[in-house]
Amino acid sequence: MAGSLSMMTSTTLKTLNLSSNWLSGDLPLLVGSCAVIDLSKNQFGGNLSRLLKWESVEFLDLSRNQLSGTLPEVTVQFLRLNYLNLSGNSLVGALPRAFASFPKLTALDLSFNQLDGPLLTDLMASSTVVELHLQSNKLSGGVDFSPSSVNGNENLEVLDLSDNRFDGSLPDRLGSFEGIRLLNIGGNNFSGSLPDSICNLTALTSLDISRNRFTGPLPQNLSADLQSFNASYNDLSGSVPINLRKFPLSSFYPGNAKLQFPGGRPSSDGSDASSGDVARMHRRYMLRVIIILSCVFGAMILILAAFFVYLRSRSRRLPFVVSKDSSSQASTKPSSVGGNGHGSGMSISTKDLHLSSSHKGPGSDAVVSPDEKAVAAMSSALSPSKGSQLSWSPESADSNAAESLARLDVRSPDKLSGELYFLDDTISFTAEELSRAPAEVLGRSSHGTSYRATLENGLLLTVKWLREGVAKQRKEFTKEAKKFANIRHPNVVGLRGYYWGPTQHEKLILSDYISPGSLATFLYDRPGRKGPPLAWSQRLKIAVDIARGLNYLHFDRAVPHGNLKASNVLLDGPDLSGRVADYCLHRLMTQSGTTEQILDAGVLGYRAPELAASKRPAPSFKSDVYAFGVILLELLTGKCAGDVVSGEDGGGVDLTDWVRLRVAEGRGSDCFDAALTAEMGAPLVDKGMKEVVGIALRCIRSVSERPGIKTVYEDLSSV
Repeated sequence: MAGSLSMMTSTTLKTLNLSSNWLSGDLPLLVGSCAVIDLSKNQFGGNLSRLLKWESVEFLDLSRNQLSGTLPEVTVQFLRLNYLNLSGNSLVGALPRAFASFPKLTALDLSFNQLDGPLLTDLMASSTVVELHLQSNKLSGGVDFSPSSVNGNENLEVLDLSDNRFDGSLPDRLGSFEGIRLLNIGGNNFSGSLPDSICNLTALTSLDISRNRFTGPLPQNLSADLQSFNASYNDLSGSVPINLRKFPLSSFYPGNAKLQFPGGRPSSDGSDASSGDVARMHRRYMLRVIIILSCVFGAMILILAAFFVYLRSRSRRLPFVVSKDSSSQASTKPSSVGGNGHGSGMSISTKDLHLSSSHKGPGSDAVVSPDEKAVAAMSSALSPSKGSQLSWSPESADSNAAESLARLDVRSPDKLSGELYFLDDTISFTAEELSRAPAEVLGRSSHGTSYRATLENGLLLTVKWLREGVAKQRKEFTKEAKKFANIRHPNVVGLRGYYWGPTQHEKLILSDYISPGSLATFLYDRPGRKGPPLAWSQRLKIAVDIARGLNYLHFDRAVPHGNLKASNVLLDGPDLSGRVADYCLHRLMTQSGTTEQILDAGVLGYRAPELAASKRPAPSFKSDVYAFGVILLELLTGKCAGDVVSGEDGGGVDLTDWVRLRVAEGRGSDCFDAALTAEMGAPLVDKGMKEVVGIALRCIRSVSERPGIKTVYEDLSSV
């Protein structure tokens, strides 16, 4: 169902459930006498001011929409409200004190927004609140309790403050909330020692204090009913209490270097290790790490050496010619292009660049290697200045080192002979401003190279330079590009414009720059991974975000993504919202460029089987679903789709076959990422992971049995 919902005036309708549709626009002005309202998982926008006219509401779910603005100070209207869910929107501002005055409120979920300011402690002390979800916001400051809340709230069972910006120490009064079953304060900046009063939380079954800066020992008498525990990424010390030694190693490490296990550490699956000296085990562990790292660095050095040898051999076979003008003398210093600054000072322009397959002819002045040609080819709109170098570090979007920047200088008038077109009416700048922007290489693919460009006004853009020969002819290119104008969706990276230059190598696509990086850089357990391993809640949210973005492309824009992979899922902001990028390039490229892109997808493990069997493969909605299914498997296993997984018989299989085989054998849980072991003890997490495995396997079925993305999105949203 699509469209808008202006108002409801019925005096008899008591329950309204329109969740998981395509409703958009502002929220209804009136809701009549409805007591139960579920408008979740739609596309409602605007702010919450219209709630001021809603009356008699007891249950309200507006989660996973596109609502923005602040939370209103509403009181009278919600005197009967007992359930409020506003999670998964873009709400900002502080928590209103009015929320603490709702006399019947039992469950409040404001998670996954951008709320800031201090914690509303009166809300925690409310005598009616049972569940309070505030995770993944920007709430800050210390956690303290007002005098009115000294006695705590015996009814509070779930308190999730994870992934915010709280700091300071935990107050001793926390122990007064004796009814808490789930307490999650992970991913903050808490410090100091854990209060002894936490042992008063005798009903506690799940405790997560990970990713903070706690010091000192772990409390000795935590709840005997604990089923899930995570204290990793802290600075705890002393001995692990006996009742916590049943938990796996990942519940305590990484981090906590001074934390010890008398009689030996537990194994990764939680069983007791053989007794021995802890220090000796630590030395053995460190020795293994050093050996592994040495082998990795040695292999990297060999690969780099082979790469440079390959480049030098190519430079002898594929010469390129650069001349100052048609009558200039031969130059013997190719270093004047992107070199060390000691060149002749010659300025390279578009008309100065010539491609030659031989050394014949009087115009053959200087031989330039392919890497130097790549720099020179950007000269009309993206040309590094003399004295700078382009540094290739894929996914290195956060690097600001001066040596990795290239100045995009324009010095001759003919460099501005191309045209800059905008697909978004909110920005405007000239080609000359773009050409002056410092640029950093983000990564390369079969169809071109991506740069981060910083304009003088501070605007950050991702500039994709399409490889020579892959772009369609201008008329068709322009027609297709206009179809992507004014894309505004929280899970899709917006295209801002394109530059069409006078030569084949001057085709640039401009899009929003998203940080801190791609899903690939956060997910795979490899050197250079950004941050700690993703928690299950983060992975599930990212999966829903991707599905939501694909749903928008498939239904609102009626185009398949065509190049979906983990490196094209960008994580945005501190809450790591998933946004799909690099989409619909097949609509701008020639058939040969599209075929090459699909071949690359096959090597990386994302290509649907039906594309491999086609002589003229073209991306489709169903091939997107297949690639998304592969990404789901990557999120579940932590493995890269392009890697070969070792089987028990010594052979190797790809990721999809490996998971299929394990599930068929009834051992699907063996596939799950070891980094999620600590969370798998929680029933809801274990259930959710198994449901997502089922969804992923449906996505990688044959094309006739494969579901559409809308069905997949709805199934994921209900996990």
